[in-house]
Amino acid sequence: MALDPKKLQKKRARKAAKRKAVVTRKAAALPGLLATGARVIKLAIKAPLHECLSATEMFTTGMGTVVVSRAMPDGRIGVSFFLLDVYCLGVKSAYFLPLSRDEYEERLDSLADNETMLPIQPACARKLIEDAEAYARDLGFGPDPDYQLAKRIMGDIDASACATSFTFGKDGQPFFIAGPHDSPRRIDKIIETLTRRCGPNGFHYVLPLGAPFDFDDDATFEVEFVEEDEGTERKMG
Repeated sequence: MALDPKKLQKKRARKAAKRKAVVTRKAAALPGLLATGARVIKLAIKAPLHECLSATEMFTTGMGTVVVSRAMPDGRIGVSFFLLDVYCLGVKSAYFLPLSRDEYEERLDSLADNETMLPIQPACARKLIEDAEAYARDLGFGPDPDYQLAKRIMGDIDASACATSFTFGKDGQPFFIAGPHDSPRRIDKIIETLTRRCGPNGFHYVLPLGAPFDFDDDATFEVEFVEEDEGTERKMG
């Protein structure tokens, strides 16, 4: 039985957060790892492309992973993972790792638990990632801080060679789905940013059931509630 798109998006966000937390812990435990990563990605950029993959359900659930990898001379796979929120926030998570081939396949197997990863043309992978980042930036949201390092894996891939057009948001508007690790303060800030950029009727959002709804005292909104299994959809307007 297929998961509800909102449940699936939250599940993917949780798994991505756990994966990135592991990378962060290793960086804290091994001084110089980040600098080493920067040196390794310089080598990876010069290596031939291995493959590019994208989650096929991305524009149905609002979130999905894009993988860009290169086959390094030492036998490892240099790979960047980009978790995209194509409904609103753009590049939600991004990181680069040099992996053995076995480790790389294990990562893909983990992604396959929740996503259908299929090959995508390198030009379209880059265009999708960069267009998602640009869409979110226009709304007032920057990418994951590690995006600047991770995106270097794309090297000289020419996004202009992709003829596909990607449409972001949902039904013509940004649609923010709060993740399991989003604090009330962050949710509040995101909704305020969307309100300034799009107007009170220009976007939709979903919060988990029981989540605080604590805007600043001077903020006034009319809210329409639609109860769902695990979340409450709140429509601005």
